[in-house]
Order: sequence, then structure tokens, then C-alpha cells
Amino acid sequence: MNIARLSVLLLWSTVGIGHPSGVGGQERSLEALLAAADADNPRIAAARQAALAAEARITQAGVLPDPMLGIALMNVPLRDPGLRNEEMTMAQVRAEAELPWPGKLGLAERAARLSAEAAVWEVESVRQEVLAEVQSAYFDLYFLDHALAVVERNSALLLDLSALMSARYAVGGTDQRSVLEVDLERARLRQENAVLLEQRTGTEAEINALLGRPTDTAVPRAEVPERMRAAALRGIPASRFTAAVLAGAAPPDDTTDPALPTVRELQRVAAERSPAIRAHLSRVSAQETAVSIAEAAWLPDFTVSVAYSGRAGLSDLFDVMVSAPLPIFSGRKQRQAVVEQDAMLGESEGQHHAMLSELDAEIASLHAELLRLRQELLILADRILPRARASFAAGSSAYRAGTGDLGSLLDAQATLYRHELEYHRLLADFARSAAALERAVGAEVVR
Repeated sequence: MNIARLSVLLLWSTVGIGHPSGVGGQERSLEALLAAADADNPRIAAARQAALAAEARITQAGVLPDPMLGIALMNVPLRDPGLRNEEMTMAQVRAEAELPWPGKLGLAERAARLSAEAAVWEVESVRQEVLAEVQSAYFDLYFLDHALAVVERNSALLLDLSALMSARYAVGGTDQRSVLEVDLERARLRQENAVLLEQRTGTEAEINALLGRPTDTAVPRAEVPERMRAAALRGIPASRFTAAVLAGAAPPDDTTDPALPTVRELQRVAAERSPAIRAHLSRVSAQETAVSIAEAAWLPDFTVSVAYSGRAGLSDLFDVMVSAPLPIFSGRKQRQAVVEQDAMLGESEGQHHAMLSELDAEIASLHAELLRLRQELLILADRILPRARASFAAGSSAYRAGTGDLGSLLDAQATLYRHELEYHRLLADFARSAAALERAVGAEVVR
């Protein structure tokens, strides 16, 4: 071990946190994971099958009930069975059909179509929820991957520092306590490395479960997408929140810092775009149709039957019958059905308002969280990290020159280590919150 190598490692630790190499490839990795989840996630597949089932109910609802066909022997004597012994003995063929009151089938088909429309929106809602979960786990993976890299870098630094201290101790240039301090720091980092590796294995399994594949499938090193990184740090003019999503909103001025759309704008977009809201609106419309169906139940459905009866040696007979139910229990049945469906409509409308309120609150909370995280990131990146690096560089220079002490150098190294981890944690939290906001709004917000 020589001083030159230690200097290189010390310099390595003072390098600023910029855009990692291969970010584009890692973003493609995230896109591939999202595409795999979209194709293979069991919850998305189940929602799509439910939508297909709902679509298949539309034509069923608008079709007349199947007619009935019956064949009978009528008025056959018990003492002397036969078709010729009694004038009233006959063989009969009967056809019968139920004819709903005009408009009832149309209402039923409309209700089924609205339910199918809701099921399609629910597919998109489930899809966005799953993709947000994939992104959340992926950004957890980002933090763990970069935390492992920080641990590895600091472990290499302490390894070489330990070798240097051992060499100095061998010639009486330092005491054993200094050597033990460095070894203790190395042991602490090995312990943190083991914890981080365990957490990465669990997060990797979580991602694989969302993708519907074996939990031990390898997931590549994760990176925060450039659009979210730029939005978090305001570092790239191209970082803008999608103006197309916010119809009517003025685009950000290039001379100002890009900012999040207002809470009101996001809430307005969510009310129009959120698939969960659109699904529930379709359910409310379907329930309104259910009220109309219950009101139409007062109108009778007719049953029409036609029969042909053949008698041996006598003239054949022909029968026609039209029947309709008598609503003698209308007060306890049809009227109560209207009350029931009307109450269910009120429940659905109340749930819709509750959903909007909860969504507005979620958007406001995520908006505030993003502003806080961005502020913390900017303070950390612009002020705290540069000073921590400068302090570490000064301590390492003083130690190499023999004018600094090991304790100060280790303190500076630990401080820089802690702030580097916090940087990646905050960036992962920002990306996770941005993904959650896009899921809540129902459209891409960060571009």
C-alpha cells in the first residue's frame, strides 16, 4: 500500500454525484420492467378478463328471453289409455315466448354497456396501480444499489487506510488504537453491506412477483429516469411538467425554474383523467339506469303462447293465449325495488364524492411531499454535499501531510458517507412520490 493509491481513493470519494453512466440503458431497463408487468402481472390479467366478461354481457342483456317449446299428451284416460277413446284426448305442440315491455331490454343493455365501460376503466386503474408499485419497488432498488456502491467505495477506502495504518504501526508511526478504529469502521460497513444485500434480495423478489416471474430472476442495477432526476434538481431546461396534460395551463417560462403544476390544476386533471374516477362515474351511470329499470318494472311483461292440438278422427284445435302479471303486491315489491335502487344510487353518488375528496387530499399531500423532497435535495446537493466533500478533502490532505489526525478524517468520511446515502434516499423518495402522483392524476406529469 502506498500514499499515491490512498490519494486516488480519497479523491474518488470526493467526486460529486452527477449523472451515472449508462442512465439511458437503465431507463430502458425500467421501461422493460413496466412492459413485462403490463403483459404478465396476474392482477392486470384478471382485470382484463373481467372486462371481457362484462363486454360479453352487453348482447345478452339486450336479447329476448328464449322461447319455450313444449309437447304434451292431454286428457288421456287412465282406464283405457289411447288417443281414440275420448274426444278430448289430443297430442299438443305449444310455443311460448315472454315479451318484455318495450324499452326494458334497451335499459338492460344500457346498464350492461355502462358496467362494461366501467370494467375497461378499472383495467386501466389496476394497470396504473401495478405499474406504480413496480416503480416504487424499482426506486427502492435504486437506493439499495447506490447505497451498496457507496458502501463499497468507502470499504475500499478504509481497506487501504487500514493497510497504511498497519504499516505505520509496524514501524511505530501510530498506535494500535488507530488501527482498531479503522478496522471497527470496516466491520460496521460490512454489516451495513449485509443488511443492504438482504434488502435488495427482498426488493428484487417483490419486483419479480409484480412481473409474474420467478422471484430469483436477476433485476439489473436501477437508476432514476432522467426526467425525474431533472425535475428533482431543476438541472436541465428540458425538464418540464407536461403542458399537454394541463389543458389551458400556461407552459412554464424557460427563464424561470420549472415548477410543479398547482394542486388545483392537478386535481382538475385527475377528476377528468383518473381511471378510478372514470370507472366509478360509469358505475354511477349504470346505477341511474338501474333506477329506470326498477321504475319500468311497473309496466307488465307479456307472455304469448300458441298451441296446436291434434285429435284422432276429429278436427284439430288451435289455441292462442296472452298473459300478464298482476302487480297486486306492488307496494311491497315494485315500489320497494325503486326505493332500493334509488338508495343505491345515492350511495354511489356519495362514494363518488368521497373518492374525489380522498383523491384531492392524496394529490395535495403528494404535491407538498414533492416540494419538500426537492427542497431538501437542492439544499443537500448545492450546500451540504459540497461542504462535506471539502471537509473530507481537507482532512485527507492534512492527514497525508502528517498534520491531521485519524479521528477527524474518519469523522469527515462518516459524514460524507451519511450525506451520500441521504442524497440517494431523497432522490428515490422523489421519484417514488412522482410516480404515485402520476398514478393519482391518471396521466404523465413529469416529462
